[in-house]
Amino acid sequence: MNSEIIPLLLLLIPMGGAALVPLINLFYSKAVPLFSVFVGLTTAVIGFFLPGRIGSPAVSFEWLPGIIKTGFQLDTLSVVPALIATWIGFLVLVYSLGYMKQEENLSRYYSLTLLFIASMIGMSLADNFLALFFFWEVMGVCSYALIGFFYKDPKAASAGVKAFLTTRIGDIGLLAAILLIYAFTGTFNISQGLAGAGKIALPLLNFVAFGFILGAVGKSAQLPLHVWLPDAMEAPTTISALIHAATMVNAGVYLLARVFPLLSLVPNWLVLIQWIGALTALLGSLLATFHYDLKRILAYSTISQLGYMVFAVGVGGIFASQFHLFSHAIFKALLFLCAGAVIHELKTRDIREMGGLQKYMPITGATFFIGALALMGLPILNGFFSKDMILEEGLLSGSWGPLIVAIIAALLTAYYSLRTTSMVFWGKRRSSAHAVEAPWVMTGPLSLLALGSIVSWFLVGPLTSSWARTVFEVHYLDWLELLKETFSSKAFLITLGVIILGFLIFFFRGKWGPIREKAPGFFKAVSVGLGFDILYGWISKQIYGFSNLLSAFFEEKVMEGINLITGRGSVALSIESRKMQTGDLHWNLLYIFLTLIIILGLILW
Repeated sequence: MNSEIIPLLLLLIPMGGAALVPLINLFYSKAVPLFSVFVGLTTAVIGFFLPGRIGSPAVSFEWLPGIIKTGFQLDTLSVVPALIATWIGFLVLVYSLGYMKQEENLSRYYSLTLLFIASMIGMSLADNFLALFFFWEVMGVCSYALIGFFYKDPKAASAGVKAFLTTRIGDIGLLAAILLIYAFTGTFNISQGLAGAGKIALPLLNFVAFGFILGAVGKSAQLPLHVWLPDAMEAPTTISALIHAATMVNAGVYLLARVFPLLSLVPNWLVLIQWIGALTALLGSLLATFHYDLKRILAYSTISQLGYMVFAVGVGGIFASQFHLFSHAIFKALLFLCAGAVIHELKTRDIREMGGLQKYMPITGATFFIGALALMGLPILNGFFSKDMILEEGLLSGSWGPLIVAIIAALLTAYYSLRTTSMVFWGKRRSSAHAVEAPWVMTGPLSLLALGSIVSWFLVGPLTSSWARTVFEVHYLDWLELLKETFSSKAFLITLGVIILGFLIFFFRGKWGPIREKAPGFFKAVSVGLGFDILYGWISKQIYGFSNLLSAFFEEKVMEGINLITGRGSVALSIESRKMQTGDLHWNLLYIFLTLIIILGLILW
């Protein structure tokens, strides 16, 4: 297939499908789900041809003739997120055939989902900062609409608004950075802009770097803008999987990796990125450990894993961050879709009302356990290799502070992965709700993703070989060399020790007694997300109250004062002007004549 047409088709097919869904719904609504799956399959199949075109010239066109020229950037850094969006998107669409079968407004759901997939692809492949920002914002609009899909539920509606407003904070920073890059380099082209970044004065370069970091923190739910992602769980679970596993929340990690040549010019910002990632990893794992909402546990888990990716970028491990992005997409999609199957059957998200489901949902239980093992980094699943690579990069960089924080987060990850699996699928049933295995359209994607969690790390060879064509230095690794390097690394000992300790803490957890009783204050703080939402709510109320006071002062004092002065002045002027109206025609003609003379004199002057 022609190199120039592949990326264009990858973008236009799902966008065209999104536009056609409402039209098809008018004539035959039952065809909408199957049509959407067909569009997703077509996009995914075309995506197969994309890796072979890495480094090839791609189509480029005038966006604004004579002003902006844009196209597609085909390197490993951009192709991998695009492929993740196509294939995870396709599996989510197939899964939706069963999960969303009984829901209303399916044309809106499928249209937005296809547009969501298209925007992820467009953002990943864009070779222009403005095009990247355009698709970045389309992703934001789609996520807002899909998180609030069940808009009659106040919690879902407010969650959509919260996600939209919180991520806008980061988006302002991203837009500012893009405009500053253009002001200093004269181009929106990503490669040219990054190449010219070295000519920017360091004080100004700091502002540019901060703008990019702020954009990534907002979109990838990093501390302190992480608060929108747990609430986004009010979306359908299929959308939760798409947001967490595909390129939506990974977009911030991708952005940091893309602009790393610029960030490396300001090392202090890299240290900040390390700490943001490490602290976010710890925060996410801590909150996941003490929650009982299944989807929120997985949401906090995503926040934590994104923190690892950001930490990897901070220590210069760009390939490690993207390798973990690839692994995480597979096992996190698996975990969310398994959770969706459980919630679909039991109609609850509280893991205290589950238990013993392995007997009734064997495929879902087995695949969830595989995903949990990949999440904790158990050898030899995909999460083990990518997380080990991140820790190894941290060791090589000597960033001991953030690294120790990341290791503690890994310990908590091992514990809450086992805790969640145990409370959902093992032990005794704690619910009388009827539970049966999900239909094949749901278990099929689960089985494929579980297989991917086991074998996807074998693709490290093609990934590293194609990575050599980017600006980043990565030595070639086939799967045998990956095994050798991983099991002989110092990070492996850390990973192994952390997992063993996590297992021990889980199995001897009964020795501690109920944490709720021993540390009620801590438990309450964790149950409210350590108070971030409370703090932000208080700040919002203060801003709202101050705005009301300012508005009242402006309206009642300033504007009313101007109106009062204008009115009184007009009355006074009219009273004085009235004295000139004598009723005598001769005097009136004299006034007119004198006025004309004055006006003529001013003109001639």
